[in-house]
Amino acid sequence: MPKGMQKTSWLLYGFAAFFISLFGYIYYTYETTRSEIMENIDSKLLNAAVSVKHILGDDYHNIVNAGLPISSAIYKDKSRALSEYAKQMQLAYVYAMVLRDGKVYFSASSYTQKDQNNGRVTQFLDAYPEATELNKEAFFSTEPVFEVSKDQWGYFKSIFVTFVDDNGHTYITGADITISDLNQQLQHSVTRAMITGCFFFFIAALIAGLYFLQLKRSLSTDARTGFANHVALEYYIKKTTKHRMELAVIAINELEDISSFYGTEVSDKVMANLLSYFQSRMPSEGFVYRLATNKIALLRTHSDERNIDDVINAFNYAIPALKEPYIYVSLYAGIATGNKLMLIENAHVALQQAKLNNQRIVRYENVFKQVEEKFRSNVTLAKEVKEAFDNNRIVPYFQAVYNNQSKQIDHYQCLARMASATGRIHAPDYFMMVLKRSRMDGLLRRTMFTRCIEQFRKTNVRWSINITAQDILDPSLSEFLELQLRRYPQPHNIIFQFYERDAIAYFSEVKTFINTLKNKGAQVIINEFGAGFSNLPHIRKLEIDGLKLDKGLVSQIHTNTDNYLFIENLVKYAQQLKLDVIAEQVDNEQIADALARAGVTLMQGSHFAPPTPYIH
Repeated sequence: MPKGMQKTSWLLYGFAAFFISLFGYIYYTYETTRSEIMENIDSKLLNAAVSVKHILGDDYHNIVNAGLPISSAIYKDKSRALSEYAKQMQLAYVYAMVLRDGKVYFSASSYTQKDQNNGRVTQFLDAYPEATELNKEAFFSTEPVFEVSKDQWGYFKSIFVTFVDDNGHTYITGADITISDLNQQLQHSVTRAMITGCFFFFIAALIAGLYFLQLKRSLSTDARTGFANHVALEYYIKKTTKHRMELAVIAINELEDISSFYGTEVSDKVMANLLSYFQSRMPSEGFVYRLATNKIALLRTHSDERNIDDVINAFNYAIPALKEPYIYVSLYAGIATGNKLMLIENAHVALQQAKLNNQRIVRYENVFKQVEEKFRSNVTLAKEVKEAFDNNRIVPYFQAVYNNQSKQIDHYQCLARMASATGRIHAPDYFMMVLKRSRMDGLLRRTMFTRCIEQFRKTNVRWSINITAQDILDPSLSEFLELQLRRYPQPHNIIFQFYERDAIAYFSEVKTFINTLKNKGAQVIINEFGAGFSNLPHIRKLEIDGLKLDKGLVSQIHTNTDNYLFIENLVKYAQQLKLDVIAEQVDNEQIADALARAGVTLMQGSHFAPPTPYIH
């Protein structure tokens, strides 16, 4: 084949590859933007529909559903408020509806200037003949209902949110956005993608000669977050003239579970946020790397003023690493200082020791001293725990769960305590690791459950106890719990608390066991909700009776706006599902007041009562 034809063929292949890539990029950008736009629109519609209830007030639909009239002045005032709100939110309409004799009527609605000019302002209890079947079904739904429909006012995407008034009658609130607004945003996205694609094509042509340099750079960069990777770290340490540096290797504990549950896209977003967090707090000559899927490295020279320990300790577990969805993480870190040849290896050794000792930070120079001390301490503690079981010194303490609305104690939580030979009382943090290593955690659960049954059998007091996935997987222990429930005179007074992380990791086993407990009459709640993935729709499949909020969320509700909004929205959702919401570690009045404002009524903590060996 002549050389000219060969060149022409390669040129055609190049243009074909370009147009295919450009089309793929435009399609990807369109789909990504469309997804983001629709998610934002859905969230916006939901917030608007919920806000309609608050704008109208709690008594408005008590009056409407009771068949009583709403005065013209009040209706006009409410319509004006809804119209101003719809305009502010850039929505077409916000409204409320009632269902009577199978027909839908407007109980309140916003209006536009065009509606006023045309004399089409919706009046009180105007019929809505265009109501679809989905619209009517929304009156009986426990979840928000989305719909795309067309009526005399236009072509809209709508949401309907169901509420129940004080007399048990349902009504819905809704919000509309015009489809033309959505299409305009998507069209703008496609145009922008095409312009951007062409720009990238010409830039790519200009930098074709730098291909090998770019390849080298890509090999040293984490493609998912854009941060330097382990290749860049090893290369820098090898080439630098500085022989003494400080390196911290940080492991993010929950990242693999997040990846398997939500997908790698969400886990990468979490890592990107964490990398940015540490980068913003490192000194000017410090570096941040993504070493592996769940590991971050922080490198600094001794000329830097700020210590790496301070940067890591400043990380707050109670602040979400990602807000959509809400995800919280914890970490361990190993730090090594000294000769650069062993820096990475020594930091990993220290990290491994931090995990074993459940410490946030361990320095390599302290590893061997800590190991020796830990061995001696574990042997002594194991002997102490065994003696405590033999001498009936494993005892239950009881902490009241207080109803801040009725000002009464709702129930007691049973908490394990170990009394030493000298009479000192130890909380589970002191002896739980030895229990697990010695395979005595099942014995602890039997002992606690037996003691609690003895305490409450002849009372009408409700009480709760923690159950782990390991308890369920132990056939003899699960049979023991079932037998005791059959013998207990009032099993409906017993509440079993499952940890959220166990419910996710062992979903089918937990679901089966929960069904057994509920068939016996007991109740079930999920403990430490919010510490993991906070996936309430998934947790609902377990048919639970309530949620207990993670103590990290509760402790900062009065100082952290994100925590407050998360809890407030969770309470509203839980109320629709008729689930109790309990807050633990309520240690002061400020936390209790913030929880009350967020709608939480059941509280537990030292502000009300500490754990005691007796019940009030």
